[in-house]
Amino acid sequence: MGSFIEINDTLRITKEQGFPKELDYKKHISVEGGYFNAKMFEGKVFEFKEKPAIRIFKIPPVRNFLVEYTEDGKWL
Repeated sequence: MGSFIEINDTLRITKEQGFPKELDYKKHISVEGGYFNAKMFEGKVFEFKEKPAIRIFKIPPVRNFLVEYTEDGKWL
């Protein structure tokens, strides 16, 4: 009876759960101003898996954050 709905603006995932392998933090910070930009990922579809519970994200133009959860427990 009843349900739990969580609305998020941040998806915290590991590489194993689908964080894009091409988003490498060391590569990003090695270039002044950052290497990656939104244009590089236009039209690209990412698939995420093995997250417990259902999450609901707002659609654009509301921003959502993709955060890598590292082995040492930090967020990038």
